[in-house]
Amino acid sequence: MEVSVIIPMYNEEENVLHTLQEVKNVLRQYSPFQIIAVDDGSADNTFTLLEQYASENQEVEVLKHQVNMGMGKALVTGFKNAKGKVIVTLDADLSYDPNYIPLLVWKLYEENADVVIGSQYMHGGKTEGIPFIRLFVSKMANRIVGYSMNENISTVTGILRAYRKEVLDSIEIESRGTAINPEILSKAIALDFKIIEVPVTLKGRELGESKVQFRSTTISHLLLTFYERPMILFGFVGLALCIIGVVSAIYLFYLYLIGQLDPNRPLMIFMLLTLLSGIQILIFGFMATQISLLKREIYIVQKENKLMRKRLDKDKD
Repeated sequence: MEVSVIIPMYNEEENVLHTLQEVKNVLRQYSPFQIIAVDDGSADNTFTLLEQYASENQEVEVLKHQVNMGMGKALVTGFKNAKGKVIVTLDADLSYDPNYIPLLVWKLYEENADVVIGSQYMHGGKTEGIPFIRLFVSKMANRIVGYSMNENISTVTGILRAYRKEVLDSIEIESRGTAINPEILSKAIALDFKIIEVPVTLKGRELGESKVQFRSTTISHLLLTFYERPMILFGFVGLALCIIGVVSAIYLFYLYLIGQLDPNRPLMIFMLLTLLSGIQILIFGFMATQISLLKREIYIVQKENKLMRKRLDKDKD
């Protein structure tokens, strides 16, 4: 099988039939192909509509979570059941046009890449009809998380991607929510997989409501950034404390020169505490950075363990 497309869905009854038909129309050029729709604990008629469509279209496989578990879990469920050599992930509301799928698959082979990202933030990409707050948060998240990674990637949080199956077979995925997308990139980069971007247009949702929770999404992306580059957090805090300590020391020296220095003043203790704290935090940040640099070895071990488990499972069968 050439291509498997995974579409996580949560309360998407307005989009189910239209989305599946549009994706199927695009995939007709691949034979055979697979569409995996993962119902992530929907409380509306999403699952019923999915089953109805799948009963009439053998290319569609429907998987269900009994409760809402998050985009990350939905995608992992899809990955485990995907049979294609190439696995494409797509949103349920078609904010990304499914006609980009052949472009991503073609680029995967033409550029001999392992991951192809549909990027609205690279040169040539664009957005249409996105609410200002959502767009602002998304741009900032991609800029901050992208800065923490070693590759020059413009869009690290988007779901529109094409993967070679061996990439996903090599990675242990831990995220439950939207952080899954930057997590996969982080681990793929550490394992030296080739990642490229192609410009696409991201459009605003036409039907239904957005399921993105800005607060939790922002927090998870910030945590990933600090994990990737600990010095972004510890360096900033430590340097700020050191600067405050140095400024306090200069002021105390000035008081000494004019004969008004009192060693018992709280400012003296404050200066010592801030300097020592700043230095300690910088040292801790340096140590955390060294530990973070070991992640490639950790991911390699995880990759070998995962591939070994797959071989053992095949032998059992």
